[in-house]
Amino acid sequence: MADLFFMCSALLCSLLAIAFLQLLKPSSARLPPGPRNLPVIGSAHRLVNTLAHRALRDMANVHGPLMHLRVGQVPVVVVTSKELARDVLKTHDANFATRPKLMAGGIVAYDWTDILFSPSGDYWRKLRKLCIQEILSTKRILSFQHIREDEVLSLVDEIRAAGPSTPVDLSSRLHRITNSIVSRAAFGSKRSNATEFLAAIKQSVVMSSGFLIPDLFPRFTGLLGVVTGMRSMLQGIRETVDGILEEIISEREAILQQTRTDEAAGKEDNLVDVLLSLQENGGFGFPMTRNTIKAIILDMFAGGTGTSASAMEWAMSELMTNPKVMRKLQAEIRAAFHGKQIITETDLRASDHRLKYLNFVVKETLRLHPPAPLLVPRESIEACEINGYMIPAKARVIVNSWAISRDPKYWGELDAEEFKPERFEGAPIDFLGSNYEYTPFGSGRRMCPGYNYGLASMELTLAHLLHSFDWSLPDGIHQVDMSEAPGLGVRRNTPLLLCATPYVL
Repeated sequence: MADLFFMCSALLCSLLAIAFLQLLKPSSARLPPGPRNLPVIGSAHRLVNTLAHRALRDMANVHGPLMHLRVGQVPVVVVTSKELARDVLKTHDANFATRPKLMAGGIVAYDWTDILFSPSGDYWRKLRKLCIQEILSTKRILSFQHIREDEVLSLVDEIRAAGPSTPVDLSSRLHRITNSIVSRAAFGSKRSNATEFLAAIKQSVVMSSGFLIPDLFPRFTGLLGVVTGMRSMLQGIRETVDGILEEIISEREAILQQTRTDEAAGKEDNLVDVLLSLQENGGFGFPMTRNTIKAIILDMFAGGTGTSASAMEWAMSELMTNPKVMRKLQAEIRAAFHGKQIITETDLRASDHRLKYLNFVVKETLRLHPPAPLLVPRESIEACEINGYMIPAKARVIVNSWAISRDPKYWGELDAEEFKPERFEGAPIDFLGSNYEYTPFGSGRRMCPGYNYGLASMELTLAHLLHSFDWSLPDGIHQVDMSEAPGLGVRRNTPLLLCATPYVL
């Protein structure tokens, strides 16, 4: 009996000792600091009716660059420093390379089969390889050069026809040109139902934020999707998008069948043709279904239209706000293309060494106004430790690229918020994701594979607009409204209205 009592006492003492040692253990098991959470909703109220990238930056100023908060049922970890961004995007990239399964991705993006929403794994790796080698390769981007040149010249003609005294809604025109470029590259032509298609995609992007109620309570997503009406809205979007894509794919299949014996056989004029040819030849190491084709095209529109147009809007907005920069850039462009009325992409490439300031302006625009200010949320596959804190498995991880790219610690205490393209002169900073204070297109495995596609349109369009016109504000307007629209995309809050006076060579 005494032996049994001794053994029980020893076991109890051992358990108490282990518990005590766990308490004394270094902070590796602690969650990062963060704001106090309310019952049920957590910190969701802190992000309602706010610009999320700004609200999260302000919270990080209080709680630190690695911050934890619960939004609904979802643990969210927010990174707001270059050093910690490197930990997430490089050191632990494999562990943070998957995506949260949002309702929009399941319904609109064909059960998460697109490259944006697809979870990490063999399918996603092969899909990404397909996009890099076939859809968004340098060769493929160059093959659509004539489309970009046609659309930019049409834009210039439209603006010239408006006359110097009539304000031009540059915002709507820039969005229209990017939509037309992507539509022609993807489908081979502009579509009569393009407005309906693009409106549906825009709505799906808004509903993919991850901050809507059904996505914040994963255990009740199905029920809340029905109660809030989100499921029916997404299904309506899916029907619209799917119907239009099905129509387009059927048309291209018929055309390819007709030209199979013609000289044009084998010539792929657009991305749908490319994908159909890959499907016919056995895919790309994975089953190339009809839904896969639709999902890839959907991503092209979601990622290649609004973001490019918004970047060009901000570039023109900043140039109008900083007339010295505008004059310096126009002088560079007009000197490089003196005597030319039409600028081609071939001209741009040949004059690349003379257009350094244009490159700096594009970089500075994307520093202050990154297309995805919070990047696209990642999800931790397993629990891991970063900077002495524990990041739980299934946590949603957000890198606040917008805040990092404006941090005075990396960009200068006096002018981090200023538009100063000269800061890139002599600085070895590029778009490739290896500079973690500057990640407008992300970094690591989940870096945007189509950034070169967007940059090609942006550089050509800006070169033409600044070469062909002198720009001014409409009568009665003394400064550009630089406020941001609500949402996750950092869009302008108001249309950019400018007057364009043709430049006489």
